[in-house]
Amino acid sequence: MEVNEYYWYSDQITAQLAPRISPRYRPIVLNAAGAGAWDLAITTLVGALWEEGVVITTAEKDALWELMEYLQEPLTRLEQIRTSD
Repeated sequence: MEVNEYYWYSDQITAQLAPRISPRYRPIVLNAAGAGAWDLAITTLVGALWEEGVVITTAEKDALWELMEYLQEPLTRLEQIRTSD
């Protein structure tokens, strides 16, 4: 993945999933995304989805997987997020 793809996918997945997380984490994710701090936005988003038990699609999980691998972040929490399909 190239850096421009990383930015584009980060923006897309954040916009798609941020509305599903609680107000506890949503401002952190959206403010980080708005500032271009995609590493913070994506890792916080994954943590919130995991902690809150939000169910996502397989495609959404795959997109997060690619982003987390790009960031070289641990995949432990992402692996535990349930999918709906």
